Formats: sequence, C-alpha cells, structure tokens
Amino acid sequence: MHPETRRWKEHLEFLVIRHNLVLKEMVLRGFNHNSPCPSDKSIESKIDHVPSYIDLPEVQFEILQKKYKQKDQRGRIPLPRTGSEFWSHHKYSVMARGYQSYLDIQKFMRNRKDYPIGQEHDFIRIVQIYMEKQMIIKALNNVTEHLWGYTKNKANLQEKKDFFNLPDSIKKLNYLFRMAEKYQQNYLLHSTIFADFLPY
Repeated sequence: MHPETRRWKEHLEFLVIRHNLVLKEMVLRGFNHNSPCPSDKSIESKIDHVPSYIDLPEVQFEILQKKYKQKDQRGRIPLPRTGSEFWSHHKYSVMARGYQSYLDIQKFMRNRKDYPIGQEHDFIRIVQIYMEKQMIIKALNNVTEHLWGYTKNKANLQEKKDFFNLPDSIKKLNYLFRMAEKYQQNYLLHSTIFADFLPY
C-alpha cells in the first residue's frame, strides 16, 4: 500500500473526490474507465475537515523527483521544480475562479525570489486555498478567450470557425487542449485547467 493512501482512512468522502480528479485526467487523455464512485456532490454535506497529509505536497514532489529521476516516465504535467513552475501549472485554474484571485497571486509573485519546490510550502498552500473556490462562469469564459490567444495564429480557418461555434466554455477548453496537442504548445498542455472542470 502506498504510504499516502493512509491519509484516506476514515475519510472516504475525500477519496471519492481524489478518485474523480484522476478520472477527469483519464477522460482528458482519451482513456475509458469502469470505476464509478458516488457523486462528490452527494457527499459534500458529509465533509467536515480535510485529512492531514502523510507527506506535505512539497515533500511529495521531491519524493517523486527522486523516484522518476532514473526512469523515462512523465505525466502530462511535469513535476514542478520551483514555486514559479508550480504557479505556471495552476494559474489558469485560479483565473477561472476569479480574475482578482489570479491578480492577487501575480502580485504576490512579483519581485519575489523563486525557491526550489521543497521550500515553497507557504506558497503552495496559498494556491491551494484559491483552488478550493468555486469556478465562476464569466471567469472561465475569460480564460478560454485568453488561451485562444495562444492558438489563434496557428489555427486554420476551419478550426477558428469550429472553436467559435462551440456552445460553452467547457467544450472550448476541450477543443483548446486538442489544439495544444496538435500544435505542440507545451506551456498550455502543462496546465491543470484542462482537466479541472471536465465531466467524467
């Protein structure tokens, strides 16, 4: 048993939420699954406090860095080496929870020394707090427009037409992910935003 799984003992409602985050990533990458769990909405009322980490996130990153150092094995999002890399992975997810939230962290990051990820406990916690907020539709619309800016000069006429004909921001996000894959835009591919709001 992986040591971190002990965190979920007597906290199965959080394990369901964690499981569903993994499913979203699987769906994004085109995998099928047959591992349904109760809807996380049905268990929200049972949640009282977040269980403590066995290893803090910054320690987990360092453990995984050592584990994969000798292996040619990588996830969609690289393990962050510094606080700024961690922020680059999460910035659009935060922006989708309110543009002011994004500006708050950008201001915090300005003129700040960039530390190795193992020394970024306080900053990681700041981002986590913002990530716990609910998504705002207007803010998500702004994110898709922002991300489109990275792609519009590469997209052909049909792709532009297809994008603007999509009915909502979730579908646009999924389309932007496929575009980022096609045009090898790693900066976008490494963002948490694409799996953040997917249905599963």
